Amino acid sequence: MKKLVKAIGIAAIVALLIPASACGASRGGSGESASGGDPSKVTIGISMPEQQLERWQIDGDNLKKQLESYGYKVTLQFADGKTDLQSSQIQNMANQGAKYVVIASIDGTATGAAAEQAAANGAKVIAYDRLIMNTDAVDYYATFSLTDVGKMQGEYIVDKLGVKEGKKGPFNVELMSGSPTDNNAKYYYEGAWSVLEPYFKSGVFKAKSGKVPGSVKDWQSIGIDNWDRQKGQAEMENRINSFYNDGTKLDAVLAPNDAIALGTVNAVEGAGWNYFPIITGQDAEKANVRAIVQGKQSMTVYKDTRKLAKATAAMIKDLVDGKTPKAAGKFNNGNKDVPSQLLTPVSVDKSNIKKELVDSGYISASDAGM
Repeated sequence: MKKLVKAIGIAAIVALLIPASACGASRGGSGESASGGDPSKVTIGISMPEQQLERWQIDGDNLKKQLESYGYKVTLQFADGKTDLQSSQIQNMANQGAKYVVIASIDGTATGAAAEQAAANGAKVIAYDRLIMNTDAVDYYATFSLTDVGKMQGEYIVDKLGVKEGKKGPFNVELMSGSPTDNNAKYYYEGAWSVLEPYFKSGVFKAKSGKVPGSVKDWQSIGIDNWDRQKGQAEMENRINSFYNDGTKLDAVLAPNDAIALGTVNAVEGAGWNYFPIITGQDAEKANVRAIVQGKQSMTVYKDTRKLAKATAAMIKDLVDGKTPKAAGKFNNGNKDVPSQLLTPVSVDKSNIKKELVDSGYISASDAGM
């Protein structure tokens, strides 16, 4: 009996001396302990919302290259704009053992359950550009300063209409916001409205359509589903036909992204007008940059996705190396304050396309139509 007790005691002591890293990696553990220091054992899944918008193809490719440069094993998938497909893809990544999952959500709320499954399987979840809502499963968030994007759009309209120089208008300004399922769209609109609201209140700006939300909380009432070009075009065609077919001048359109901006350009061309109103945008897609050079679209907000991919990849590398990622900001997703890294966007029009987009190598001069 004494020998048995002694053996049990020795076994207990040995068990206490075994390093925790010998056990299965916990959700709070670093990827390095899970990979044994071999980067090729670090498995990462990237879920992008679609390929129809040029920017997501660029984002996905840039991020995959950045992560592979560290030696990690990376799977990149696109969800074709379908929330069910994206959830399924994320769940498959989790089931196949991805230790890190990067998600650019189609619908920030609908993606939550899939993120939770990935987390339950031991993965770290990084929200890319769009925050995943109402869940504790998202660990980090990488994006651009969202309200700054909207402010840049609003400020461009104000500056080009000359109201700060004393022009009284009234100017007809039509407003649209992004997809009602994308939490980012709220912040973009909030930024734009913080600039535009005083001019609507004073009567310097008005919208003949009457589609001016009384509060930022109502931003979804002018949202364009899935940021879709055709839906944006249909909305603008309806407004033109209903309110501006009598010769009333449309002075400006707050188009929240380049797809909706291009739909607006198409609607104006279809109306046969001999002018283009001020039209904003976001993403610096090639077709839109050419439209700016041609004088059809006025501006776009350039978000260098190469920098966003680099920042996201650096977050993951820090996690793999057992470090705390750089994330000075925070965004609340309804459940928690998510540590966030916020990059700075740039307002681009015809005056600085060459400097910001061509000279930086983001697009070629021929792609810009220069």
